[in-house]
Amino acid sequence: MSDGNIVMGVTITKPDKALWPDGGDGLPVTKLDLAHYYEAVGPWMMTHLKGRPCSILRAPDGIAGEHFYQRHAMKGTSNSFTLVRAISEHEPYMQIDRVEALAAVAQIAGVELHPWNCQPGHPDVPGRLVFDLDPAPELDFSAVVEAAHEVRERLEALGLISFCKTTGGKGLHVVTPLAAASGEATWHEAKVFARDLCTQMAEDHPERYLITMTKKDRAGKIYLDYLRNDAISSAVAPLSPRAREGAPVSMPLSWSQVRIGLEPMRFTIRTAPALVAKSTAWREYCDSERPLKRAIERLRRGSGA
Repeated sequence: MSDGNIVMGVTITKPDKALWPDGGDGLPVTKLDLAHYYEAVGPWMMTHLKGRPCSILRAPDGIAGEHFYQRHAMKGTSNSFTLVRAISEHEPYMQIDRVEALAAVAQIAGVELHPWNCQPGHPDVPGRLVFDLDPAPELDFSAVVEAAHEVRERLEALGLISFCKTTGGKGLHVVTPLAAASGEATWHEAKVFARDLCTQMAEDHPERYLITMTKKDRAGKIYLDYLRNDAISSAVAPLSPRAREGAPVSMPLSWSQVRIGLEPMRFTIRTAPALVAKSTAWREYCDSERPLKRAIERLRRGSGA
């Protein structure tokens, strides 16, 4: 085995195994390529992974083959992962607490990372809200851009600071970091808050938005998915690759980038490391945590509840 196949102390077996047939440049993305990608962006990702149970989408035969989620340790699981017991589960969940564990993710062909949205080390406490803006297939992406800004404005009016990222698909995520204060909101309160905010948007603009997945009502609208804001729900991590054609990633953006002309598919395993290295996007994420209880009270007052 060549030393060139060792990444962050982990030996990558079958390093030439193609996981994506094309990384957007006409060349396949191999297991070794994935390991080097995680090595390049791993330090940035750790803020959003450490201390949170993480589901890993694995594609041992590449993205064209069978996929499955791994949430718990299996026989032979690398000791690079932290194993934690959370909620009422009997089996421990896998957690990525150090950057070297990302090489182990690549070794098992882990092509997507979906951490919980809890406070690090406290799975029973909400750590962030994620609003998933999912457009109908025929809708122009500019409508999703407008929707993201509307979510941002509504959150700001309630005292919350938000950040935006591509999903690696056709939508956008608006993410709000929450303060870890004593007596803060429960998961139930967080989910109700997210639902109520999305409901207000849909009621104010029924021609643009909906909060149910009913197919007959989807045409020309954006589905405001608030369901990721629950105790064991997860969302794709910033900079996580996606198991999709072209090897796209979920790219953290500055709000100035969220504008007409944004092309999510330009953010790939090939392009993202250099782009994020010179980007200031999400730099103030940890300093932007705000109490959710206060926002809940403001939303209730505003709605007359």
